[in-house]
Amino acid sequence: MLKLYGRLAGRAAHLAVRGWPAAVALLLYATLLQLATGLSMQLGRLGGVVLVFVVAFLISSYLHLVSLVVADRRIHIGDFRESFRPRFWDVVMVLFAIWVIQLLVGVVTIDWGQRGQIVAVLVGLTMVVFFNAIPELIYMAQGRVRSFGLLMTSARFITRYWPEWLGPTAIIGAVMLAPLGVLQQGSAAERLLRFQGLFSVNGIAAVVLSMPLWLAPLMLLFITWAMVFRGLLFAALASGAARKRSWP
Repeated sequence: MLKLYGRLAGRAAHLAVRGWPAAVALLLYATLLQLATGLSMQLGRLGGVVLVFVVAFLISSYLHLVSLVVADRRIHIGDFRESFRPRFWDVVMVLFAIWVIQLLVGVVTIDWGQRGQIVAVLVGLTMVVFFNAIPELIYMAQGRVRSFGLLMTSARFITRYWPEWLGPTAIIGAVMLAPLGVLQQGSAAERLLRFQGLFSVNGIAAVVLSMPLWLAPLMLLFITWAMVFRGLLFAALASGAARKRSWP
């Protein structure tokens, strides 16, 4: 497996540099999300609905751009214009499915006090783990799996390949958070919550926007590399070829 990681990491580095427009888009979209979040607060409930659609459009566009990089295609201006629609409804349905789960957890634990908060955190961590492969499924399944089906397919994938998938994912998350110093502050529980928060739209946007200016170009390329690496690793694992490889 380590040899496979090394080969995919090298391939992802080449593709990430070639697909640098995706890194620029990530910075732009994080800024737009921050602006949209601020504006939505002034619109009440309607603002929340509008924000969901803005988030879905931005995620759809970014995943489309990442899919082009993984496929070794150069990104052109026309790709940006076309990137918002192809996976929009898949993203909306995933956001809806996750919202339903969170709503049900909230309803069940509303009278549990502190225990309810603990349960909510544990459910959140569980979703971070088992729904971790949803981004790759959205742009690789090409509409064949949707809504709760994407969640279940991701859970099955993680159940089967969790050592191969979650190891690199944890390292990537730690590298993203380390320059901000958040992994060295607070209790173990607080650090775990920060790590959990990274695997959300707002969490990634917060990391992008809080990066030191001198580090921003490298970190944006690193995040693009990480997404491309995940895409290549997902394809390798899903094909079954990686299962034939043993750990050194």
